[in-house]
Formats: sequence, C-alpha cells, structure tokens
Amino acid sequence: MRRSSICYIILLTIAVSIAVIALPVYAQTSGSPTVGGGPANPNANVTTAYKLLQQEANRTGVIQTTIAPLSINTDLPTYNQGDTVIMTGHIRDPINATAVTIKVISPLKNLVFIGQLTPGADGSFTKTFAATGQYWKDAGNYTIIAQYGVYLNSTARFHYNGGDGSTTVTKAINGTYGLQSGNQIYNIPYIIKGGTVSSMSIYAQQYTLEIALNTNADGSITVTLPRNIIDAKVPPPPNPDANLTGAKVNPAGLEDATFIVTDGGKQITQFSETKNQNARTLSIPFSKGDSKIDIVGTIIIPEFGPIAALVFAIAIISIIAVSAKTGLRFMPKY
Repeated sequence: MRRSSICYIILLTIAVSIAVIALPVYAQTSGSPTVGGGPANPNANVTTAYKLLQQEANRTGVIQTTIAPLSINTDLPTYNQGDTVIMTGHIRDPINATAVTIKVISPLKNLVFIGQLTPGADGSFTKTFAATGQYWKDAGNYTIIAQYGVYLNSTARFHYNGGDGSTTVTKAINGTYGLQSGNQIYNIPYIIKGGTVSSMSIYAQQYTLEIALNTNADGSITVTLPRNIIDAKVPPPPNPDANLTGAKVNPAGLEDATFIVTDGGKQITQFSETKNQNARTLSIPFSKGDSKIDIVGTIIIPEFGPIAALVFAIAIISIIAVSAKTGLRFMPKY
C-alpha cells in the first residue's frame, strides 16, 4: 500500500471522528425515528402530521406553544421570616427597553414589595427580595404580580408563615460553576440558600447532571441549565418511513418533557421551572443535611458523551497502528 493511500485512510478516519463528535447525544426511546439508508420512499412527497411537526420545529427551533407569553415562579412554596424569595420568570417576546414591574400583595391586600427589572435579551429574568421587615407580619398566602407592557401579566403565589416585623435576613448566594470538558468550560449559573455548591458533574450515559451540596439548613437551589448542555424532550411521534428516507429528528423542535429530579435518590416532584428557547431554570428545594441532587434529562452535551470519546480513541489507535506497521512519518525526515 502506498503512503498516499495510507494518508488518505488516516485523514478519512479523523474526519469521521470529528463528524461523530459533533453529533448530539440523545436518549433513544422506542418508536423514535432512526437514521438509515434504503430504497426511495414512494410516500416521500405525502404530507403527514409528522412532517408538519418537523417543518414547524425547523422554522421556530422550539415549538412556541410550549412557552407562555409571560411566566413567573418562586423557588419554594412556603417562606419564614427572614427568608429570601427567589423569583424567576421569562417573557417569550421581549421588547427593547421595556421593564417588568413586580408587586407583592399580602393576604390583607397590602402592597409589601414593588420593584422593576429589565429582562435579558432572551427574555429571562430573576428577582430576589427578603420576606422581612415591618410589612411582613401577616401569615397567609401572598401573591406576586408581574406586569410587562400594557397587556401581559402573570401571577404566582406562596405561603408566608408570619413574623414580628424584625429585619433578619437569610441571604442567598449567587454563583457560577464551570463544567470543564477538555479545553472548554461550560458555565452553569445558580442561586443557593441554606448551603453551598461543592461540585457539578455530568454523567453522559445516564443523561444526568449531578450537583453536590454542603447544606446547613433547609433551603433551595435555583439552577439555569442551557439547552445545549442538558435538556428533556418528549419522544417524537412514530415515523415508519424513517428507515427508508433517512429522516433525522431535530431535538430542539420536540416538545419539552419534565426533568426527573432526585435528592439523595428520592424523587422530587415539588420543584418549579421557567424556560426559554435557550435555557431552562429549575428551583429545587432541599433539606438540611442533603448532599446530592441529580437532574435527569434525555439529551446531554456531545463533548461529555462516551461515543465521541470512543470514536476518537479508535481513530488515534488506528493511526498509531498504521504508522508502526508501515514506518509512516508525519514529519519530514532531515
């Protein structure tokens, strides 16, 4: 075999490796379309519900009907005196320089908090305020009202256990954890109260983001998950012609599914979420002494996937084997 042929094989192997590394790692489920070759499909030009779904998904990136025009949530359903309330929200169609107005109404219809904030370019926003002071005495259900422009408003409710008007505050910690893969760092923003974050790790084969905690009190963590790192999607509708047509499913166009969240192996169902086209923000409660929260989705970042690493390793081994057998040199010999 001539050296030019060997070089061609090596370059082809590297190209295939890079192509596979670029593919998203997606949790396959029964009934999901697969990629394959075969004879021409006689129904290729027939309009189906599946094709219409894919056309809409490709046009919008994320199906817009799954995202509310304006939504807000709190990190916990109940607060004590001195607690910090973490409110997250999202505006589907943000307008430049338009602020969101936030009001908090007590069970006696008194205004206990008012403020404004400017959402980010993607429409997301976060607001924290302390349930403390002279206006925070009455126990009962409090209402948050978010107003955007003239027509959009949204509400969220939480229970406050009442207080004596003192100004004690349990502070929340804003932080960012850098998940590293090779030379790339992926930043995960979070807000935590009642503890600190020790580490975050991705387990690609389980499609899981694990958060290790040090907790000294009951609290919560509000974590923003970029969709290009981890996401949860409903499986696409069955497509019997997928094997014939080689149809590929764009996960970004599928309907959002609910993440599975566990605390020390026990599933948590009482967590809140806000989302936009780029990220999903979860507010997860925990108890004093808890040390690990797992967030399980269906899609994981490619760089952390085992397939990419395996293919790349095979490519390197192939190059070494061919070089050893043929005496091929990559650098000119002088």
